[in-house]
Amino acid sequence: MKTILAGFYCTVVLTAVIPFGLVDATPFAAVAIGMFALGLAALMLFGEPKRARWIFVWTLLLFLVTLAWVVVQTIHMPWPSLINPIWKDARVLLGESRDTISVAPADTLASLLYIALPAMTFLTGLIIADTDKRARRILMVLAVGAGLIALFGLAQFLLSPKMLLTENKRYYLDSLTAVFVNRNTAATFLGLGFLLTATFASENGRAYFGFSSAPSGSFNEGLGFWLFVGFGLSCLTALMLTQSRAGLVVTGLGSVVYLPFLASQWRGRRSGQALQAGSAFRKWLLVVGALSLLFVAVFGGRAIQRADQKGTDDGRFCIWSDTVHAISHNWLEGTGFGTFRTVYPAYRTPDCGIGGIVDRAHNSYLEGFLTLGVIFPIVVLPIFFVLLRAFWIGYRERHRLRHYAILGCSATILTAAHATVDFSIQIPGFAIFFMAVLAGVISICCGREERLSENRKAPSGELRIGHPVEPVEI
Repeated sequence: MKTILAGFYCTVVLTAVIPFGLVDATPFAAVAIGMFALGLAALMLFGEPKRARWIFVWTLLLFLVTLAWVVVQTIHMPWPSLINPIWKDARVLLGESRDTISVAPADTLASLLYIALPAMTFLTGLIIADTDKRARRILMVLAVGAGLIALFGLAQFLLSPKMLLTENKRYYLDSLTAVFVNRNTAATFLGLGFLLTATFASENGRAYFGFSSAPSGSFNEGLGFWLFVGFGLSCLTALMLTQSRAGLVVTGLGSVVYLPFLASQWRGRRSGQALQAGSAFRKWLLVVGALSLLFVAVFGGRAIQRADQKGTDDGRFCIWSDTVHAISHNWLEGTGFGTFRTVYPAYRTPDCGIGGIVDRAHNSYLEGFLTLGVIFPIVVLPIFFVLLRAFWIGYRERHRLRHYAILGCSATILTAAHATVDFSIQIPGFAIFFMAVLAGVISICCGREERLSENRKAPSGELRIGHPVEPVEI
């Protein structure tokens, strides 16, 4: 049953990515119904997860705290000091007032789904991915999906660059955006896809070429190696063509953390192979390095040229300054989740121009602080702490699968760093994909902890069938 649910789970996650990152109301509603139904079914059938249970509880607790605060922002407040000043002005001008923290209570309530859907995706993933095998299969399907989306983006950009899926492209006509509207969101997604495909290319390659303690690989593992190498190069090529400066930088940060660790695992394990393995490893490292330099030189130059042409004259710096000014007036209670577009014009300075509508702060942390108030850092800091603790547990305990802890850390660095200069994490389709990746990775990281705790509970001399001690690789 869980295998069937895992198939539905992957389908819903990938479906969320394809229709422009789920920014339209109709596909958003369809995916939300599917994910909530799947989550409810998984919880009723299997209950809370056995592995990563503490993360499940912490996630649910932090979500409920955020949910409660967002609801508080929309209800009548008996304390005048917490009421947004806009309602005092409304009472003078119109003779009526809502007496709420949020300047747009209806928008705040509607925005709850943008928190609830990624949270449900993560919680459902923890329930379904209850074994290493199932978690790795989910991550593999997501890696294949990312590779196929990258190939589709490349094909459409080369053959029909003025089209975005089935519609005429209106923005970023000179950049590849794959299935997204914004090239920065596409770059974050493709960077994450590159890390995923590199993971399975390395796993299959190590087994096929005899660089692990397992027996020599089969034809299927060789085929998997070349397939994921192709997907990885497709993601990397598509990333270059997005011309996203921040996307290239944050993918580089994640890769610098992750790829050397993957490369270090390509070592000969069996006697008589050490010299041959070391020589082959150096050759492969040179090939990968040469290919990387080639792609950066050919395609990355376009993003560098764009950065040189634009220089520091970037409108987001002006937006950040105005947003900080707005936070200084609303740092305690916030202005209401999902109200940035309504609030920002009151703080917009002439230096930022008067044309266009600014609906994002291009910094998810500043926007979150402005709209949620002081509760935002109170919730976000424990999230990072919980993630880091889970990755540390995986790195310390999961010897053979230790690279998944580094994958989770690298993916978090990539996404969190990009959130400082853009809003990729606020696009529902990408947020759902990222949460699904984190769920699979954390399930693997906490699997060893679960087995150790069960073995400690076993009576002396009793053998736990089905929970073998994981072999340690020296």
